[in-house]
Amino acid sequence: LPLSGRLAPAGKAVLDGYLASYYAARTSGGRTAELLVLDLGRYDSAIAAYQDALARGATLVVGPLSKAAVADLGTLPERPVPILALNRAEQVLPASGSALVQMSLAPGDEAARVAELAYGRGARSALILRPAGSWGDKVEQALRQRWSALGGHLAGSATYSGRDEYSSAVKSGLDLYDSESRARDVRSMLATNIEFTARRRQDVDAIFLLSRNGPEARSIKPLLAFHYAGSVPVYATSSIYSGIPDQRDKDLNDINLVEIPWLLGASPGLRVAIAAGGTGSDNYTRLNALGADAFLLQTRFTQLQAGPDVLLRGNTGLLSMDSQLRLHRELSLATFDGGALRARKLD
Repeated sequence: LPLSGRLAPAGKAVLDGYLASYYAARTSGGRTAELLVLDLGRYDSAIAAYQDALARGATLVVGPLSKAAVADLGTLPERPVPILALNRAEQVLPASGSALVQMSLAPGDEAARVAELAYGRGARSALILRPAGSWGDKVEQALRQRWSALGGHLAGSATYSGRDEYSSAVKSGLDLYDSESRARDVRSMLATNIEFTARRRQDVDAIFLLSRNGPEARSIKPLLAFHYAGSVPVYATSSIYSGIPDQRDKDLNDINLVEIPWLLGASPGLRVAIAAGGTGSDNYTRLNALGADAFLLQTRFTQLQAGPDVLLRGNTGLLSMDSQLRLHRELSLATFDGGALRARKLD
């Protein structure tokens, strides 16, 4: 793990979660392996760290954390011992020696889950609102792919590049500009200033608000009501919730989002242990959960290898593994109520 340098806080959060699970297992009498922690920041590459781990007798390697480092290990012509990587490489990695399992907090998994939840609750025609740029592109692509596979129709997609474009993106997505244009035409034709109320498009029964963070979503959600779409169910990924309770999240009330079980009350003992150690940080709490699941997975790896139908209940979601050894997460449904995040039962 990167325990020095720019990624050190993230690496430490993963390690805290892993160690909490490791020592909980030892306390309960579970079988645990000898543990060696290597700081990736002290090596020239992930490959060099992996080779040092082998030289020290490792029979399993957990990490690295960055996509680039995972891709680096994917180039190895031989991998004598299995690797449980904590991110997912952009490209498909070639098979080579022992397994290279990839688990991550990929937002694409969340987007696919959001599509499933909306479809399962009766939505069939949706609008996407999301930020411009590569992150928004990838999340929308994952959502589109799953939504289409389910049989859903995408009525439209609108992007924004900053605060100045939030309102215009909402109006564009809801076709309000067309409504306003028709009103101007009527006024011009009748040569009188008639009263007018804009009418949004009526073919949308779900809105996917793929905001990258909470402040963004808190600004856009009220605009939906202002622009006559307050009654349309809104779905989002966990990116809109920082992991820290915030009264400003009242602006997110009634949004349906997917969230990891860790933030909905799972594994209270592990969370208390991390907090008691004074090592946890609310800003990295999802990485605590990733570390806790890394320990869980190394003890259940054989079970997951049985096929994609095998599910493992983890702290980051319901976990399954595909044929390319990539782990996927099925997250829980949650909503904001009075600004507080609460688990929500499936209808």
